[in-house]
Amino acid sequence: MTNQDSPTVGIGLPVYNNSKHLSKTLDSLINQTYSNIFIYLSDDCSNDGTDAICELYAEKDKRIQYSRNEINVGPYENHEKVLSLSTTDYFMFSRGHEILSLNLIEECVRVMEEDRSLAFAFARTVWIDEKDNIIPNKPIGYIDTRGFDVVTRCALGLWNNPNCFYGLARSEAIKSIRIFVQSMGSDQIMLFEMALIGAFAHVPSATRYRRYIYSEETFRKRVEKYKTITFKKLNIIERIWPYARTPFELILSLKKSNISIKNKILILFVILFNSPLRYLVSVGKQL
Repeated sequence: MTNQDSPTVGIGLPVYNNSKHLSKTLDSLINQTYSNIFIYLSDDCSNDGTDAICELYAEKDKRIQYSRNEINVGPYENHEKVLSLSTTDYFMFSRGHEILSLNLIEECVRVMEEDRSLAFAFARTVWIDEKDNIIPNKPIGYIDTRGFDVVTRCALGLWNNPNCFYGLARSEAIKSIRIFVQSMGSDQIMLFEMALIGAFAHVPSATRYRRYIYSEETFRKRVEKYKTITFKKLNIIERIWPYARTPFELILSLKKSNISIKNKILILFVILFNSPLRYLVSVGKQL
């Protein structure tokens, strides 16, 4: 339930050629049990009719703020755009092919309001196929870091599932970090910076249904795609070892944080040990 004094929630929805599933995504957003929401919908020059769907829903629901980019800026800049547009107490990203349980925002707000030390509250994630059927025997792991100190939070954060990225955050916190770095491991850097701020809370009473579009795509194949399409300014070292820059970016994040020198030193050792290890255990895995 929502009243006028309830915190406002901004939902950033960057889209590109999502016409096939976008209506279902938007239906799951505008019909949330928590109604004090604002949807920032940005179309990155789609050419499949996505713009028509966006315009239709923006006309139907005044909580939707729709804009279309004049040129294709890419997914990262489009994410940054919708975040910059938000003026709400809380913020979360969404994707144009997923479906949220109707209680997701209400449950996440409740958890965040009960514990002011939290950085993220995220629902459980379930894979679905093109026909919205749940894919069995394909669980998605998560790490709940409530109750841990900042060193442990950061260590666990380096291994946490990037689905936490689509959790609910306090706008002030998520706007204070780098949500995207033009480098491989960008989501890992973002989650690390949020772990420096606070804990991540898993909310099992709500569900995010994520479309599985990664058939036959391994970690190695995704890295090659990122090197040739997403990140076109990688240097020679990064093209040989794509994640070479990630530890340095993590150390930069650590240096800028407001935690104690002792904890910075401990987390530095965590970064130097875990960053290469995570890469080695991920190579070749099916996504």
